[in-house]
Amino acid sequence: MQYISIPTSAFGFDYDIELHDWHSKLQAYRVFKTKAKELLEGGLGLGFDIIHDEQCLDDWLSKIPTAYLEQTQAFPEHQYQLLWLAANSDVAAQLLITRPLLLVLICECYTVDNQMALTVSQLGQRQILHCLGYDDTKSALKFIDKLTLTYERNLELEHVKKQLDKHCRRYRSFNHYTSVNYVALSLDNKYPFLTGTKLGLAIASENQLARRVLRSCLSDTLALGVELGVNDPGKRVSQLSSFAQLEHLHQQWINRRNDIRREKLRPVDADKPYSMLLPDEANFVAIKNYDELFTEGAEQHHCIAVYHTRIVSGHYRVFTLSQPQRVTIGIKCNKQTGIIELDQIAGLRNALPTTETRELVYSWFERVKKVLKLQEGSA
Repeated sequence: MQYISIPTSAFGFDYDIELHDWHSKLQAYRVFKTKAKELLEGGLGLGFDIIHDEQCLDDWLSKIPTAYLEQTQAFPEHQYQLLWLAANSDVAAQLLITRPLLLVLICECYTVDNQMALTVSQLGQRQILHCLGYDDTKSALKFIDKLTLTYERNLELEHVKKQLDKHCRRYRSFNHYTSVNYVALSLDNKYPFLTGTKLGLAIASENQLARRVLRSCLSDTLALGVELGVNDPGKRVSQLSSFAQLEHLHQQWINRRNDIRREKLRPVDADKPYSMLLPDEANFVAIKNYDELFTEGAEQHHCIAVYHTRIVSGHYRVFTLSQPQRVTIGIKCNKQTGIIELDQIAGLRNALPTTETRELVYSWFERVKKVLKLQEGSA
């Protein structure tokens, strides 16, 4: 098949696009309803997936060298133009294999001008960078070679362009990196003070799941530093060497914040001990005073501390369970009727308990209710 058609008229254009095959240098034309043809001067701006005739598309693609297709698949909006450049220039084809990013940057700049894109692609590689307005040093090319990106996210290319800016030359911060992945670039974009540090390298090199935890802990630690009025918390964090040190600092600042909040919110009757409803057991432990109640809320990230007044007045009790799931248990107490009622089982950040935990708490509660009734009867 010598060409395939893209039905752009279905999207409101007054023409369809006709793409000729590799042996015809991938020339493309706008084909109007009058059958008149007009040369397409630039890229398509969309991927080949818009072509629904899979058999025709497969036949058309089969004539293109596999290596070129593989190098361009990550850039669907530029794929046609990249292939057009390779089909019309041996120099561009070689560049597509050796440093495809340079050809992508050309297409980014000259999306609607194939001839200008072709002219720039014939330049030396540093000249290409210069012509596109990027830093044109050997170091910039070395940085490009360190990139291990999939370009599945639009942000990846945007991060690279920002790094290569000739005025900032931000990429030089990665001189000591053997490779630069997306995490390293995005981390540099949000927390530039970490680039090149041991902690920054640790975050970039962790697996995906661990990175998510790392970055959550990092952002929370910096927010805590700001809240506590720490002088330049970013600098303090950048001096850390490992995730373990970050976790330790995070916990230190949490404790400091909780101490401040405890003093600010401390009620006048905070020193009054809570009356005991039931004796402690192996895993079920009663909260015995306001400080323990506040700490429970701080550690579990929920608002159990607001129950202090009700606990002091004898209308509520709070217990903690450590296994199989760390939860806070709230019990309502009716002093007039003597009826106690299970009110809540709250995990970290008020997470719902697991089935195993819920059944264990229910079983414990039914048992202790019987104990209370026996105590009342004997009294």
